[in-house]
Amino acid sequence: MISEWGDRKARVQDVNSICMRLFDTWCESRNLMPLAYLMHCWPLPDSRAGTIRRLQESMKDLRRNHADKLDLYALSALGELARSLDELIDRAEISARHSFAT
Repeated sequence: MISEWGDRKARVQDVNSICMRLFDTWCESRNLMPLAYLMHCWPLPDSRAGTIRRLQESMKDLRRNHADKLDLYALSALGELARSLDELIDRAEISARHSFAT
């Protein structure tokens, strides 16, 4: 269980690190549309599944609706973020199933 918690904590730190890089990049370039999407759900107030899903959905909406505002760096970082968020959500669902099974 401790290993699982430590891995989750590290994954949340990865998510925050990616978001910080995007935040810095979009502030520096004054790219307001992506910045508004990010600031809608980050910084994360906690690491509960619903909070993680809100960030995931917001970034999906950004890519879907404003891809023209994203450069290759942002698209790559968003892909990395999506993988980390998917893994966090998948692990939370597996952990919840195990806790209800016992």
